[in-house]
Amino acid sequence: LQQVGSKARWSLLHKPVILLIVTSYGMHFYYTLQESPLTIECFNFNSNGKHDLIGKVVKSLLDLEKLHHVQVGEHFFLPTAVGHDYHNKVLKSQIFVENFSESTRRTFLDYIAGGCEMNFMVAIDFTASNGNPRLPDSLHYVDPSGRPNAYQRAIMEVGEVLQFYDSDKQFPAWGFGARPIDGPVSHCFNLNGSTYHSEVEGIQGIMSAYFSALYNVSLAGPTLFGPVINAAALLASQSLTHNQQKYFVLLIITDGVITDLQETKDAIVKASDLPLSILIVGVGGADFKEMEILDADKGERLESSTGRVASRDIVQFVPMRDVQSGEISIVQSLLAELPAQFLGYMQTREVTTIC
Repeated sequence: LQQVGSKARWSLLHKPVILLIVTSYGMHFYYTLQESPLTIECFNFNSNGKHDLIGKVVKSLLDLEKLHHVQVGEHFFLPTAVGHDYHNKVLKSQIFVENFSESTRRTFLDYIAGGCEMNFMVAIDFTASNGNPRLPDSLHYVDPSGRPNAYQRAIMEVGEVLQFYDSDKQFPAWGFGARPIDGPVSHCFNLNGSTYHSEVEGIQGIMSAYFSALYNVSLAGPTLFGPVINAAALLASQSLTHNQQKYFVLLIITDGVITDLQETKDAIVKASDLPLSILIVGVGGADFKEMEILDADKGERLESSTGRVASRDIVQFVPMRDVQSGEISIVQSLLAELPAQFLGYMQTREVTTIC
């Protein structure tokens, strides 16, 4: 299925549906422009991948609606070369529109305006590869002049946007990869030092807890994402049991290569059924190839160790070094996919009513 663009060029609108039986079939697609012409092509399937064009029709959405109302078919045609000219050969085969319906799809802002909440969470990497926080070359160095480090910058810029969609401004905040005072290495500890409560108040609360943690934990390792993702997923799942219309956004800020890639994949695949998105910011100059795998922007969804495939893409990764030029902000890069991820969850769960 293709549509014609503003420069009279055809662009792919809907991927082909390969059918073994071409005499009786159907397909579903969504389209919004009423009068733009669509090209619908029918192919004969060949196992070698070289499928034969049987015929095509060019109709607008209004034309297809009329075909449905009058319950008549439209003949396919086949462009045929005669000398230097091309003629359309009308075929006996026809296309019938058996069902036609229109529906209104809610936008991201529709849900937000209706009262749906975005709940912000943050997890910060305290592994030793960040460097001694007391030294200027550390990624965790707190500059006396007030210039924010990469961690502070990511927290402030992303948090300042998402906090407007969170009514209580109570944000769960965790650290990972550090050894709290008189304790073993923890891969998910409350940033505020509390044993039982992870929430802090507002963005300033996150910043204060982060600053305090820098002087109350020992940087260690390794870098594990699984525990903090599972902690965020638990909160998201609890909102479902209370029938709350909430969507959770976990921001993970890290400097290095994760050592639990498969466990992280398992956690993400499991969380893909929940109202949760994961934003990952990479700071420093490490190799972030594994983060690109988690992002799954190339179209291949993550697969767990048991063979389960993620129901949707919930991860967006951005290396801080790629947005240092100022042409695009870290917020723009990180939040680019969030509305689509949010709507994808709402639509697959058939949440069509405004909260």
